[in-house]
Formats: sequence, structure tokens, C-alpha cells
Amino acid sequence: MVVWQRSFVAMTILAGGTYDDAIAALPPDADALLGDLPTKLRDPRRATRAQALATVAHEITVAVDEVTLR
Repeated sequence: MVVWQRSFVAMTILAGGTYDDAIAALPPDADALLGDLPTKLRDPRRATRAQALATVAHEITVAVDEVTLR
């Protein structure tokens, strides 16, 4: 199941925003729903950040596919 907050953060970053922009737009308790995404997005290694975004993009794609199959 995709948590919309994870999708929102990833899509904000992919659209050119920052992690801080995305978090500022979410409710204060949203951090608990993001799992390890914040840690990975703040990692100094580009590959780790890219993999985190790709993982969330995959989660979104699977969720959309599940909805269209219903």
C-alpha cells in the first residue's frame, strides 16, 4: 500500500522542489509515515537518493496499476 505522503514527497522532489518544501506542506505528524525515505533523501550519495526516488516511483506505478485493474 502506498502512503500518499511518501508519494507527495517524492513527486515534489522529482518536479524540482526540495525535501524541505515537501515536508513544509505536510501535516506535522507526516514524518512517521515516511519510513526511511527522509534518511535516504538526505544521504550524501547521489545513487542512494536516486534509488529512494525510484522506489517510491515504482510504488506509485504499482498502485496506479492496481486501481486500473479493478
